Amino acid sequence: MSLLKNILIAGLFLSVFVAVSPAFADTDNKNEVIVTGGKILSYKTTAKYRNADNCLTACKSKSSCEAYSLNSNGAYCVLYESVRSIQRKDGAFTAFKADFK
Repeated sequence: MSLLKNILIAGLFLSVFVAVSPAFADTDNKNEVIVTGGKILSYKTTAKYRNADNCLTACKSKSSCEAYSLNSNGAYCVLYESVRSIQRKDGAFTAFKADFK
């Protein structure tokens, strides 16, 4: 009886672990997406906008900016007036105005 009880307890713990493990998944890469559909507000290609802080500042300064993306090698910043679709892409970075107000 105790072996069956131990198996049931182990199964219960395993099922709980599997159910909650996505909640503890790595969330550092949640912004590694690229916009694949939307209305572009402007491109920023000068060296000043090749980092996330300056790209964010540019987006915040425009009331119609809803999101910005910085490409994977930091060559340009794109400001978006609207975003219809996104796609996961390693190295890309996209942030939405709702996240940085």
